[in-house]
Amino acid sequence: MNILIVTAGYSIFDARGQLNSFLAYLTEKNLTEKNHQVKISDVIKNTWNADREVAKLLWAETIIYITPVMWFNMPFPMVKWLDEVLLYEKTFIITDEYGEGGQVPADKFMIVTSSNLKNSDLGKGFVLKDTPHIDNVLQPLIMTNNYLSIRNQIPTFHADNVIAGDTSWIEPAYEKHLNRYFKQA
Repeated sequence: MNILIVTAGYSIFDARGQLNSFLAYLTEKNLTEKNHQVKISDVIKNTWNADREVAKLLWAETIIYITPVMWFNMPFPMVKWLDEVLLYEKTFIITDEYGEGGQVPADKFMIVTSSNLKNSDLGKGFVLKDTPHIDNVLQPLIMTNNYLSIRNQIPTFHADNVIAGDTSWIEPAYEKHLNRYFKQA
């Protein structure tokens, strides 16, 4: 399977973006060992070219986004990448029914995210009371994929409580997640 990894290891507060970069490394290693074809787009580096990125999108059968949650959204470099790579008449067209003109042939997408909020905080308190699952926070990215006609979402992996908490569980849990949803090619 052709898999595009779009990663945004971004530095904020005490986090230096290293966990997201490590998750991208684990993803590439796991999938290439299973004989999948993998390409990476690192949105933090300003060395990417929109035409090459569009070509990667149109090549991919599955897209994996690896991004921290920042202010209940993706970091700016991920938003900028989407803004500059999702091009009219290349990745979408306008149709009579809004959101039905996606031109990206990928069948599936997955989000791998990290945040300092705890999974147990979801659905509680004033800020998160209407947010029972991390996917509720990630709706902009989910809806963008749906708009592009990528409608099959592989369950999200959420590395939670990453600044204040213990992170030793993340690597084995993520490997298990990858092994569950990605088989040998």
